Amino acid sequence: MVIECIEPVHPCDSNIYVVIGERTALIDTGAGQRPSELLARLDSVLRGRPPDLIILTHCHFDHVGGVRMLVERFGCDVFAGHKDAVVLRRGDDSVIMGQTIGVESRPVEVRDLFEGDVIDLGGHRLRVICTPGHTSGGICLHDETTGALFTGDTVFAYGVGRTDFSSGSPAELLLSLKRLSGLDVQGLYPGHGQLLRSGGMESIRNGILMMRDYI
Repeated sequence: MVIECIEPVHPCDSNIYVVIGERTALIDTGAGQRPSELLARLDSVLRGRPPDLIILTHCHFDHVGGVRMLVERFGCDVFAGHKDAVVLRRGDDSVIMGQTIGVESRPVEVRDLFEGDVIDLGGHRLRVICTPGHTSGGICLHDETTGALFTGDTVFAYGVGRTDFSSGSPAELLLSLKRLSGLDVQGLYPGHGQLLRSGGMESIRNGILMMRDYI
């Protein structure tokens, strides 16, 4: 499995991950505010191989704003944790928060992912871990073969996601981090900031300590 990171092309973007096995997935889409630059970077990584699917770690605009553009370009299905998928299908901006950068959130057709679902990319299987706390429907994706963990805004290399937005919960985030600490985690691929090719478990443990102090 090859993992490439498309770093933010706009100040409001998230990291976007291109995960290439026998099938190709995009994890998150950024805010979609500089489409030509984003598409150019994606094309350079994809090299003519369109993604088979898009997976959204949660429903905030900085991670989902590029969905419609990428679906129009590539025609692939979009998946999200089931609680956030409901929000995205409604286009509920009170949770998606597109208004924070002056953009209207519009409904997006998204398919539901549930705890334990497996996305088979051929040789590598991404297992869905429901990790509420940053949003009620946030998910992480764990590759049990390599120990890679895609965390969205649940945990970063040097911190954890905010819990003061709509549908966030400090108590739920702490529980989610404790669940992640029981996995075999090597690489940590967060929604913002530095990624770690190894040593990801230390970030999770530090995140637990931060949340214990906060709560």
